[in-house]
Amino acid sequence: MTRQQLSNLTLSLDDSGIYRVALDVPGRPMNVLNASVMAELEQAVNELETRSDVKMVVFKSTKESGFLAGADVEAIEAIESADHADRLMKQGQQLFDRIENLPMPTLAVLHGPCLGGGLELALACDYRVARDNSSTKIGLPEIKLGLIPGWGGTQRLPKLIGLKESLSMILSGKHLSARDATKIGLVDLAIQPDLWRDEIVRVIDSLAGGGSLRRKLPDAASLWRLIERIPAVHRRILSLTQKRLAGKSKHYPALAAAIRAIIDGYDPRADGFATERREFCDLIETPTCRQLLRLFFSRERARNLKTWTPHSLEMIHGDPIRTLGVIGGGAMGAGIAQAAAIRGYGVHVKEVDADAASQCSARIDRLIDDYGRHKKLDADQLRQLRDRIDVGTDFSALEDADCIVEAVVERMGVKQSVLAEAEKAASKSAILATNTSSLSVTEMAGSLSRPAHFAGLHFFNPVHRMELVEVVRGDETSDATIAQLVSFVRALGKTPIVTTDSPGFLVNRILFPYLGEAIMMVREGQSIAAIDREMREFGMPMGPLQLLDHVGLDVALHVARSLGAVMRDVDDVIEVLSPLARRNQIGLKSKRGFYDYHGKKPQPRETAEVVDFIVQPAASERFLADGLSEIQRRLVYLMMAEAIRCEERRVVEHAWAIDLAMVLGTGFALHRGGPLAVVDQIGTQTVLENMERLHSQYGDRFTPPASLQLGAKQ
Repeated sequence: MTRQQLSNLTLSLDDSGIYRVALDVPGRPMNVLNASVMAELEQAVNELETRSDVKMVVFKSTKESGFLAGADVEAIEAIESADHADRLMKQGQQLFDRIENLPMPTLAVLHGPCLGGGLELALACDYRVARDNSSTKIGLPEIKLGLIPGWGGTQRLPKLIGLKESLSMILSGKHLSARDATKIGLVDLAIQPDLWRDEIVRVIDSLAGGGSLRRKLPDAASLWRLIERIPAVHRRILSLTQKRLAGKSKHYPALAAAIRAIIDGYDPRADGFATERREFCDLIETPTCRQLLRLFFSRERARNLKTWTPHSLEMIHGDPIRTLGVIGGGAMGAGIAQAAAIRGYGVHVKEVDADAASQCSARIDRLIDDYGRHKKLDADQLRQLRDRIDVGTDFSALEDADCIVEAVVERMGVKQSVLAEAEKAASKSAILATNTSSLSVTEMAGSLSRPAHFAGLHFFNPVHRMELVEVVRGDETSDATIAQLVSFVRALGKTPIVTTDSPGFLVNRILFPYLGEAIMMVREGQSIAAIDREMREFGMPMGPLQLLDHVGLDVALHVARSLGAVMRDVDDVIEVLSPLARRNQIGLKSKRGFYDYHGKKPQPRETAEVVDFIVQPAASERFLADGLSEIQRRLVYLMMAEAIRCEERRVVEHAWAIDLAMVLGTGFALHRGGPLAVVDQIGTQTVLENMERLHSQYGDRFTPPASLQLGAKQ
């Protein structure tokens, strides 16, 4: 046995000729590919190319956290120019090409994350085995950063698993489980955790002895792979994919870039690796990439406990939250219960009576069944998940809960009464939280004897899809309570943003002026379809009026009434929403709101059907060029203004959290980076002058924030 210890790698050769390259990047929770790691990998390859006594090479990680999380994103952000990017991409491509061409068989042993450059390294190996458990995630997520794989991913993956599956992975950035990766031939063997060590030894012995791991794909899959290789077929598939994504590629150029790299990979006259490298270098300088990188780091900061509670380790007393109580089993309560159960928490849902409990159980069953279908869970796994949730009507069942989340109707008196009852039943160390979207947490705490143990925990609907959770600090909420709740949100796989207890907190406070202005535009007779179309063009996932239908116009009416203190002209919004609510035309759940949902596709209604009378619009002004249409400007400027006011009033401690919250909580156009980022892109002087003209045209709701006026003067 020979052994060499480097900074990031341990290189060893045993007596049977097995050469192991073991990764363990110091000071990192997960392995990443940085300049130091790449240099040491090159050192290992230099040696392997000259050795005749090596029977096979095994690439593995000695970190339990996983194989390789990909390239160091900080190093990507630090790329200074296209030439700098080209050098880095060429270095990686050449190194992985040398690994692919080593004279002995190579095996990548995967567990935990194997993403981006980590998967590209594994693709350069002859074989891949993976641990078959929930922590194993295999994929190429570069598209989510506005980039494409740059170390051969667009070239090797299609050749290995076919065009259909590789397009799906590269263009979505999704990751696969070990089992799913095995089904498509990306991984040669998925190994159960309890057999992991023995099976790895068996596989290595077999491959070193001249064996193979290649699995035969089902006949239909094999036939389709052959058909895909026909030039006319793969050209047609790629052409159709380009056309389908043409609209989205305007905002996300990496989509078109990935397809161009794959096209050249299939063309014998082209150099696909050179195309991949060139496209990556072009993308690194795009505004979309820079905004997506910025949001990536913001998300990392938000998920760091010390961002919100710098002395968090000293603040968390006792055990972490393990058991959850939920009061109210409606859409939000059931969603919170399901999200906690998926992450292994025991949950007790308290309902008002047996009938409500039965409805809650049925609601949770549907959520779990949908999740099971999506994750392909078997009957035993579904039963284990469902058994973690208990639904009843007795407050006493909450006495063992470490945290109790109230999710009842949005009425202050009801919530105060329910929370007071819950506090009596709860243990002295339990945390109480409210899922309110708009009511004052501080006022709610007036009914409690331990207000320091109480805070807001605002989940967004639908809970299973929405990543953001606002953790709302009341006037008397302790730092220890905030630390516990931030840790809990992270454990749920979600991203926390800590806010002060101000009207609408953060997201609703910024979002509602935008939604309210869309309602005002309908009141002026503007087309519902045109308003929503313009905002989809801006990059929003859906227009403001369709979003209101999804939220529920009754909910929007309630929020509007609660935002009177911070939103001008809110009475005009209420004037439109109130008749719709009285007629039970409250959006998707009643099949009619701004849209009609009775057909196969939602149809925008005529303005005259929605509003009782049309208000004459104000005379138009001339505006400075800002890249926005008239409709977009009127809607987006209100979001920008309110985001600036939230920064002025320290609704959150960190300005970057405002943009992140709007992206995660509303789907704000990712490629634009958030409302504050849009201010920077347009320029404060232009934004100020246009806001002053909007103020002249539409009134005080467009009053420029004080700091915008100050910033424009500097």
